[in-house]
Amino acid sequence: MKDKYGLAFWPNKEFNLFVDAFYGSGAVTHWVADRYPNVEFVINDYNKELITLYKNLRDEPEWFCNRVWELEKDYLTIPSDDYESRAAYYTSLKMSYINDYQDMKSTDESAMLYFMMKTNFNGWWKTYNYSNGRYATPPGTVSHRDLFIDYQLLRETSEFFKERVRCIMNDDFAAVGLKANSKAYLYFDPPYRDSTTEYTTDGFADVDQVRLCELMKHCDQLGASVSMSNKEVGDGFWQQHLNDMEILEYDAQYTAGRGTTTNNVVEVLIRNFKSEQSALEALFN
Repeated sequence: MKDKYGLAFWPNKEFNLFVDAFYGSGAVTHWVADRYPNVEFVINDYNKELITLYKNLRDEPEWFCNRVWELEKDYLTIPSDDYESRAAYYTSLKMSYINDYQDMKSTDESAMLYFMMKTNFNGWWKTYNYSNGRYATPPGTVSHRDLFIDYQLLRETSEFFKERVRCIMNDDFAAVGLKANSKAYLYFDPPYRDSTTEYTTDGFADVDQVRLCELMKHCDQLGASVSMSNKEVGDGFWQQHLNDMEILEYDAQYTAGRGTTTNNVVEVLIRNFKSEQSALEALFN
């Protein structure tokens, strides 16, 4: 995770548990893990395919890595300038993943998903009617010339899951409220308001954003540190639902399509704590 929020992201208090309610690709959790070696973790994501992948990587890292290596090796035998053949290879894997997974070893299924995520379009997660809710993102440029998957990182991630993660959850975000206490920091990075990110087949509507605000207030009452990253769309939503918490605004740019255009937006970091940054700012005010 690039530290886009600076020190504002980190509470100015001691705790021993970091709870990531929307783990996704794990960027935030691993940013924390690198900087705070004494913290343990609970990770959660509603996406069952992703969570199955992480559990398989944790439990069978060598099998997982060997299977990914086989897929990468086969893919690289296709000339890098033969887009049609590489795209066809990717699509054949995708259709097998969608239609034949019940006959696969679970670790093979997850390895196939991981390989596709490393070669797909724009890092997106897309589903379609024909995929019955399963991953179905199209291929990307598929122009790799050399080995591109970091197997050492995969093995290190497996060890992280084993040694520092108390549990890997596959549940609605509200379930992490059971982990809230005065020694816990719960971080929420949901699909942002006014975005097209898929969370469930019904999306992530404002009713879910309100549920998340209520959960943050509940965790705050239990003495936990809480923060949320999201987007400001100018309608006073956050001030209405989290008026007792601090709302910090940051300018950001989003790329569209293949990165040819950008959109200027305002992101928010909403928190119930003071940070080291707050203490530094007080010296100059």
